[in-house]
Amino acid sequence: MNTFCHHFGVLSKNPEKLKKFYTESLGFEEGETRLLPADLVDQIFSISSPCYLTKLKRGSVLLEIFSLTDLQTHEREWTTVGYNHWGMGVEDKERFVQDLKQKNVPVMEIEHSGRMIYFVKDPEGNLIEIYEVRG
Repeated sequence: MNTFCHHFGVLSKNPEKLKKFYTESLGFEEGETRLLPADLVDQIFSISSPCYLTKLKRGSVLLEIFSLTDLQTHEREWTTVGYNHWGMGVEDKERFVQDLKQKNVPVMEIEHSGRMIYFVKDPEGNLIEIYEVRG
């Protein structure tokens, strides 16, 4: 049985800035936005606030951006346990990274075991590893 990641969600304090980064820099397309009621958000995330959900898509990757309407958010510490990055597969990572640099997106370049590992951060500090998918 094949398994794959269907989507991932990001809680955002500035969803417009985040949408702009993912669409203009990483090539995602914006989909629907809808308001989720507080009771549903509380059941799923244990947060008592309505929130907006916006879906962005690139290929088979779906990003859900959640923004609370009634509560303040705060930055996550890097030492907080949980997911710390996601990997975005591209056909040609060198070309993709060059495109990011032309768009003035800062790229972290790490040499390890004779190969380059690339990361970018979205406007809210979420790490994205850029890796090459070989067919």
